[in-house]
Amino acid sequence: MKKTALCLFILFFTIYSVCAIEERNIVGFWKTVDNKHHFTTSIIVTYMHQNKLYGRVIVSFDEENGEFIESYMNPSQIAHKVEGQPLLLDLDIFYGLSFDGETYTKGRILDPRSGKTYKGEAWTTPEGLVLRGKVGPFGMNTLF
Repeated sequence: MKKTALCLFILFFTIYSVCAIEERNIVGFWKTVDNKHHFTTSIIVTYMHQNKLYGRVIVSFDEENGEFIESYMNPSQIAHKVEGQPLLLDLDIFYGLSFDGETYTKGRILDPRSGKTYKGEAWTTPEGLVLRGKVGPFGMNTLF
């Protein structure tokens, strides 16, 4: 039941993202690519819930060789450093981002490797989705 609901949810937001009028809609599917070896390391889905932006990994690949590890249909990796040790693909890796007219801000980003959360913001560029985790005035961007 949970997997069927997630499939329908993803299908709904895929249709929503295709039909959107915006130049580059932030809702949809995005992938991370290893800069050195140029293979995909994960695929995420971004979605809106109560006017807030969320994102979760739905497919993961080995970060060293790009081989498929798991998908949301059959998750297996555990986020050991996150409270309750949930499955990695059951986690929202960013959540609660609010649109301020230009970017999505005032949300949180979860690092499942450390279990720590950071302030976060997100926006789109012609190159893709930019997710920025911040600690004080410092930050790091990830391009999807």
